[in-house]
Amino acid sequence: MTCSGAYATAQDYEDLLCTGNDLDDAETLAAINRALALAVSDVHAALASVDACDCTLATWAEEYVKKLNIIDAAVIQNCPCGNQYSDAEKRLMLEWLDKQFELIRTGKIEVCQGHTGSQYPAWGTIQTSLTPWAQSEIALNEILKQRA
Repeated sequence: MTCSGAYATAQDYEDLLCTGNDLDDAETLAAINRALALAVSDVHAALASVDACDCTLATWAEEYVKKLNIIDAAVIQNCPCGNQYSDAEKRLMLEWLDKQFELIRTGKIEVCQGHTGSQYPAWGTIQTSLTPWAQSEIALNEILKQRA
C-alpha cells in the first residue's frame, strides 16, 4: 500500500451514507470521487507520520481507512444523496476523525499487518543474580544486547 489515491470508491460512499438512494448521476459520482480524493490526504498524513505508507494493511485496517476516508469526505461536502449534515453533526464527525488520526499518530492503533499498537500488553522480567558468576553473566548479556 502506498499513500496515494483514495481508499474508498463512490460505491463505498453510497453503501455507507446513502442507504436506499442509488447514485447513478455522473455529476454526483464525480463530486463524491473529488471529495474522496481530497479527504484522503488527512488519512495519508496520519499514516505517513508513523511510516505506514509502505506496509501491508491488516485486514481490518483496510475497512478502517476506507471508513475514515468516507467520513472525512462527508465532512468536506454536503452528502449528495440526501443526507444533509448540520454543522453540529459535522463537528462531531470531525472530532471523531481527529481522535482516530491521533490514535494512529501515537501508535495506539497500528494499521500495518503483523504490528501491535503501543497499548498492546507486554511481559518482561528482570534478571536477578544470587552469585557473583550470575552477576557477570547478566552484565555480559547486557553488553551483547547493546551491540546487536
